[in-house]
Amino acid sequence: MGYYALHFLFTNIYHKEWAKEYLPTPKAGQTLPLVLSRDEVSEVLGAIDNFKHRAIIMLIYSTGARVSESVNIKLTDIDSRRMQVNIQEGKGLKQRQVPLSPVLLSVLRDYYKKYKPQHYLFEGAGGKGTHLGISAVREVCKKARYQTPHIKKAYTPHTFRHCFATHHLEQGTNLLVIQRLMGHADLRNTLKYLHVQQINTNLVINPLDTLEGIKALCNSK
Repeated sequence: MGYYALHFLFTNIYHKEWAKEYLPTPKAGQTLPLVLSRDEVSEVLGAIDNFKHRAIIMLIYSTGARVSESVNIKLTDIDSRRMQVNIQEGKGLKQRQVPLSPVLLSVLRDYYKKYKPQHYLFEGAGGKGTHLGISAVREVCKKARYQTPHIKKAYTPHTFRHCFATHHLEQGTNLLVIQRLMGHADLRNTLKYLHVQQINTNLVINPLDTLEGIKALCNSK
């Protein structure tokens, strides 16, 4: 009999107090984030022919924004003077600012010239006043997976948010900075990326080699 079935039996049928200290709530297994390599990210972006669709995936990868945040970004949220993106529709309605990549800014300028958005950066089929739907962004990655069949990972738009955090971690960005950029209220949500980052062990210095006077000690007899 399962844990919750036992809980229901004791509390609702037998009207007994549940002894949770003897039968604590089982912990759910934590799934590690799916992450693409840098080369795989480049390949996926190259497989997306539609300029608008490629631009929004680039924005997610460049800013770490959630899909829901990305589709809600307005033209006024792109601050090219301060080189930052203002994410106004964050989780829990929390706002945050993330750095604006010069490469992304160049792409968005070309994108603006081509599409002439009026309010939302990525407008939907309804035009002014509507934004691209979340399901439409998911469909972008679904189609891209058919164009990159040798990439066996079932990536989604959210995968590029994971890539943003993991690749930052791999290049030495402070974990607390990543937490702030991701908009995580709890550091534990950011710590999970420690388990998927690639570590170059060739750059790791052995603590024995850093001890003062160790060479003289080794040469002594």
